[in-house]
Amino acid sequence: MRNRTHEAEFRELAEQFGLEPSDVKRIVQSFFEVFLTDANSLPFDNVKKIYSKEKFDSLVKVRNIPSIGRLGPRYSRYLQWRVNEAKEVDMIPKPKPGRRFSQEEIEQLALDALAGKEIELPKRVRQSDEFDRIWLVSSGGRKTARQVIPKQKTKVKTNKKQK
Repeated sequence: MRNRTHEAEFRELAEQFGLEPSDVKRIVQSFFEVFLTDANSLPFDNVKKIYSKEKFDSLVKVRNIPSIGRLGPRYSRYLQWRVNEAKEVDMIPKPKPGRRFSQEEIEQLALDALAGKEIELPKRVRQSDEFDRIWLVSSGGRKTARQVIPKQKTKVKTNKKQK
């Protein structure tokens, strides 16, 4: 979809420098393609990770361009985006753990059952937490168990016996 204000700016620049508007558009897009490539190469696509400021700064490239200013991601916007996205992901239940059997194991169990041997099925893996966790990734790239999304406090009513 084309933006009319951008098209008008391309026409003004084309008239100013004696070029075609399509050439001006191509020049501008090729200039900003470097920044888009840098932004697309960032590892911010994992919904279970939120990077700390130190780790974010080590990954992000920021350029100061004369008369344009600072170009590059900002940590405050990144954090706001990730926390909003993490709130949606935070309460998605983990899939129930289970044990998958290979074809050979199924055949061996069937042979044992037909032979009259006692069959012991492996126990299910016990799940410690029902929901996925969102981790903060520190500057060393390690997960830190810090609460990123503040929990909503609920008041618990207790029935105390009156003396």
